[in-house]
Amino acid sequence: MVSVYVKALVITLVLFAGNYFFVKYLDDSRAQQLDSSLSELQDELQSSRLLLLYSQVFKSPKETCPALEFVITSQVSKLYALSSELQGIESSNLLASTAPLKKKFILENAGLWIYLQQFKSVCGKTSITPILYFYPDNQDCVECRAQAQVLNSIRDECKNVRIFAFPSNVDLGIVNVIKARYSVTANPSIVVNETTFSGLISKDGILGLLDCARSA
Repeated sequence: MVSVYVKALVITLVLFAGNYFFVKYLDDSRAQQLDSSLSELQDELQSSRLLLLYSQVFKSPKETCPALEFVITSQVSKLYALSSELQGIESSNLLASTAPLKKKFILENAGLWIYLQQFKSVCGKTSITPILYFYPDNQDCVECRAQAQVLNSIRDECKNVRIFAFPSNVDLGIVNVIKARYSVTANPSIVVNETTFSGLISKDGILGLLDCARSA
């Protein structure tokens, strides 16, 4: 009788261990794939920065700005897609920590937004209208979830609008500097056309602050 229980225990442990390692393998694979995609985007952004530097050194914005406009629009779209992947990994990841991956994403997001500002200073304008969105990470915030839904709806409706989301409670120097620049002290907060708005802002309220290029 004892041997039967022992066998049952061994089988249970084997099944548990097999399931554990299978789930961990899936979690690690998804995280590694996203990390690889972020690294590729990092390389693309570095290439774009070199083009922008070339434009500044040789004073040739007419030669490089159209190409840079296309590239940066593509990069922003790719980063947005990766943000959805990251959210999916965070919600389903059971075993591995996503903190290093999320930190890398936040830094890449900030770098792309700063590059967009630099592009505007060199090329004069851009077809992209950025909205900065600040929310508390790993905290329940009903208004923040509602604001995120509003912003996603605007992005889907306005092909020129891109959302740059930053956790307001993350301890990263670049995020702290951006928050200080725009006096972000509440959650949620958004920045549109260099103006900060705190609290939940309606879709119509945000659309009234920008020119929306409607998607076909």
